[in-house]
Amino acid sequence: MQPTQVATDSIPENRLSRVKLSSNPGRRALNWCSSFSAFIASILIAKAVWTCRDRIADPDLWWHLRNAKSTIENHRLPLFDTYTFTVAGSPWLDHSWLSELFFYGSYRHFGLYGIFVLFTVCVGLLSLGMFAMCSEETDDPLAAGIVTIFCGLLAMAAYTPRPQLVGWLCFLGIYAILLSFRKGRRAPLWLIPFLFCLWINSHPGWPFGIVVFVVILMSGFIPHDIGPLAVTPWSATQRRKLIFTFLFSCLALLVNPYGYKLLHYPFDLALHEKLTVGLVQEWGSVNFNDPRGIYVFILLAAIFLMALFSSKRWRVDEVVLTLFVLYGGLAHIRLLLPAALVLAPILAPRLGRISSHIPGQERRILNSIFVAIVIGFIVWALPSRQMLNAQIRDYFPERAVNFLKSHPIEGKMFNWYEWGGYLEWNLPGVPVFIDGRTDFFEGHAVLGDYLRIAGLADSETLLRDYEISFVLIPANGALSNVLSRSSHWKPVYEDEQSVIYQSTGQ
Repeated sequence: MQPTQVATDSIPENRLSRVKLSSNPGRRALNWCSSFSAFIASILIAKAVWTCRDRIADPDLWWHLRNAKSTIENHRLPLFDTYTFTVAGSPWLDHSWLSELFFYGSYRHFGLYGIFVLFTVCVGLLSLGMFAMCSEETDDPLAAGIVTIFCGLLAMAAYTPRPQLVGWLCFLGIYAILLSFRKGRRAPLWLIPFLFCLWINSHPGWPFGIVVFVVILMSGFIPHDIGPLAVTPWSATQRRKLIFTFLFSCLALLVNPYGYKLLHYPFDLALHEKLTVGLVQEWGSVNFNDPRGIYVFILLAAIFLMALFSSKRWRVDEVVLTLFVLYGGLAHIRLLLPAALVLAPILAPRLGRISSHIPGQERRILNSIFVAIVIGFIVWALPSRQMLNAQIRDYFPERAVNFLKSHPIEGKMFNWYEWGGYLEWNLPGVPVFIDGRTDFFEGHAVLGDYLRIAGLADSETLLRDYEISFVLIPANGALSNVLSRSSHWKPVYEDEQSVIYQSTGQ
């Protein structure tokens, strides 16, 4: 029997080049490093470094670190609050315990620079993941790169050094596998339940992934096109594989140290924590009067134009997912990140070919030179340890904390909300009034009292009710102006950033 011969004339040149290189992984990797795609990828990595270098000062980072430190030192997850005096002993769930360990390990061994590196790696992987998904949808690396950068700018509001990035990396993997399976490629569906298990132990954003999975799954049950919207029904085998994967994914969510309580948490947050949504800016809706809102408006206009003029038909699941993620992103700024992940591969093929790049005819020397230049820029852009420490000093009351270490004040402390986690980490022996776990404090009515104190609604009365001995607040804030004129409080420390008032006992 003669061996079967493939007619290479029927294979497009760009696809043929991939076939020829597929038998030699080492050569394929070397060739890719000198490709136009590698140049685009290096730009994305440079953008991640440039973005993360100025965003290390995050209010929630510190209580996440303390959670992980407590877990390691006590050999068990925290079940009750031990950081505050307002809700001390109240049960609570450390919903990000696994990803917190990653951040704490980085900080413990390398300090702030470890946090920066982990932060940059997460953002870089998210960007490269978007680029890879876009590249699967278009043969033009430039189009894929432009869409990735466009969507990356949309996601920047959620680019902070927090455990949520680990959760969205899990979603990126789940979404990429589902898209590959939808296109009829070999896809490791067995990996999806493991990613959901990792996700629920890293961050409570997993319901977003369940919704996306359901939309992609159910769209394949529609037997015919719906007007101009295309439908590709699942085969019986595909349907069976997806259903079993979904069921195992749901079971995998139960593999967590808190059981059903961790499943209930995100729904309780969405339904009952109204003050949290109002206080935390990233939980608020998009304001079309600020630069971010204007950018989101531009994105909406671009999607509308693509829907009108693109020759590529929209699929039913693409329309549903686009509407879903845009609603979520417009309602809550922090959901713009997963919206960007979902939209990138949907928009990439609709941008069309905008470069003359031909994969089989790479300008490898020129590409290598450009990649080397970008790598040089990345090395130059890396922040120094002094730069990272300066960001912390500028954002948090480091000098006031040093004063309290050398001049301890007895009694209860009222603190500024954004400084709570930093104080817990640097003054572990001084219980705080509140920290960034706003949903937890709202459930115990403490958040409402904090807002009334900070908002000057019976501030002194509430401070007396809580038996506050001293307050640590911004020096130029409204509350500081009120207390400076009160006979019940006296300043014991002040700099241009913060002030400490102590009760006179009157």
